[in-house]
Amino acid sequence: MAQSIRHASATKPRVYPWDGSVSAQDLDRVQSFGFGNSQPFELLYEEGRLEKMTVDLDIPETSLSITQLEYDTISTYLVFANKASLPSGGLQLSDFSNSFVDILSIGKDVFGGTLEQTLWLPKLSLDSLSVNIADAESKLERQFEFSGDDYRIGRYGNKFIIIKPTTVGSGYATSNFDIVLSDPVPVENPNISGQYMYLVTRKRAGVITELTSGTDYTYNHYNNTLTILSATTADVYQTYFSAGSWGSAGDPTSVNDVDSYKIDADSVTITLESADQAVIVELDKLTALNIQATLNRIDEAVIGKKAKELKEVEDYTVNITLDGRVKNATLEEVLMGKAGLSWPMIDVDHFATDLVMRMKVYSDETKATFLHGYKSTGLFYSDSARDTNANEFWTKGNTLQTDNLLISDVEADIDA
Repeated sequence: MAQSIRHASATKPRVYPWDGSVSAQDLDRVQSFGFGNSQPFELLYEEGRLEKMTVDLDIPETSLSITQLEYDTISTYLVFANKASLPSGGLQLSDFSNSFVDILSIGKDVFGGTLEQTLWLPKLSLDSLSVNIADAESKLERQFEFSGDDYRIGRYGNKFIIIKPTTVGSGYATSNFDIVLSDPVPVENPNISGQYMYLVTRKRAGVITELTSGTDYTYNHYNNTLTILSATTADVYQTYFSAGSWGSAGDPTSVNDVDSYKIDADSVTITLESADQAVIVELDKLTALNIQATLNRIDEAVIGKKAKELKEVEDYTVNITLDGRVKNATLEEVLMGKAGLSWPMIDVDHFATDLVMRMKVYSDETKATFLHGYKSTGLFYSDSARDTNANEFWTKGNTLQTDNLLISDVEADIDA
């Protein structure tokens, strides 16, 4: 029986990279999905008039926050970076800089039931990612923050949102190329008469371009044919439209019972070293860890378009917070670049600026099977705090900062 309100079990987020050569995938192990949108505006007045002339609407602003349990794979990072496979050496923050994704939240009446509507968040850019261990008995979590411009909700006859890639075969050199969209058939946008394609993109020589209807392509809804007016072999075209069904491919979402459901804090090792000293120290007295990587983007519109086209990353900020108990200043000795030397004077003025943090994630507490890891170099001390109350043990927190974070499921990348 359909519910009058939607339960989380009846929704499933799915990610579609803008690079059509990278497969879409479900977002598994999601714990929270927080979407928000605001409409900036200005009331326009003039002298000689009491009430406003009109409301001038600016470009909408969309935000999305996703919390996901850490599990066996780094596939989520790869799809957000529009990567089909891990780059040589591992995934860098720069791999997320120019990568856009569309995220659909597919909403059914009940779990496993009938589709009622689809929340569509187009052209999102990743603004930050974090890895968090709240305490030594908790599960590892990832969090992702996105921003974009607008959103859509597909309902009734337009509730199936289809994002479909097509690769041009051999024999084409700037010639017309037909894509038949009959499974499923696109339906008209009820807001814009005659529009069937919400967007068509092209990947050519690694560059993704938004195409213009009438100039770059045409669509004939009588024979369901999209014609690319100047296609070249190996181009990848991605079409975005709504439909009345999933087509023969069926529901793209599924439940993942193959990978682990979660990873506990006891399945992690965290080490710190000074690159100059090259003595690796395992931080085995930590009680909490947070890695926060921020892509500091500009977010600007350009003349002639009602969209914020400029989303370039100016720089990156990575903060790593290490919380633990106080005893023998072992961590501070590493910060000095004097690990294991029983250094007699800890002096913040002499802290190193070449620290390396490695976090390795294993399948269980035996640490026999490496899954993936995180690495930051060039870390330097940012701030610290020490606290205690009467009849309690001391606690401390240290924050280190840098501008890089490597993610890889190849252990040699993390060890390098």
